[in-house]
Amino acid sequence: MRFWLFMLGGLLIWAAHFLGLYLLSSAADVARGDAGAWNAAGYGFSLVCLLAIAALCRKSLTVLRTQPEPTQAFGLRVSIAAGLLSGIGVIFQTLVLIVGA
Repeated sequence: MRFWLFMLGGLLIWAAHFLGLYLLSSAADVARGDAGAWNAAGYGFSLVCLLAIAALCRKSLTVLRTQPEPTQAFGLRVSIAAGLLSGIGVIFQTLVLIVGA
C-alpha cells in the first residue's frame, strides 16, 4: 500500500493543488480584498507543490539507480512519469493566476 502511495504521489499532489487553488480563489472572491495577496498565496502554494513533486521524482530516480527488482522498477518509472505529468498540470493550473491578474 505504501508503494502505491509513493507511485501515485505526484498525482495526489496535483489533486491537492487543484483543490487548494480552488479554495484560495473562493476565499479571495468572498473576502473581496487585495487580489495581489491572494495571487501571492496561490503562487507560494504552487511552488510548494512543485517542490514536493520534484522531491518525489528525485527520490524515485535515486531508488531506481540502485537496480531494484523489475516490478519495483516499473513502479518507480510510473512515479517519475506521473510526477512529470503532475508538474505540467500544476504549472497549467497556476497560469490561471497569471492570466486573471
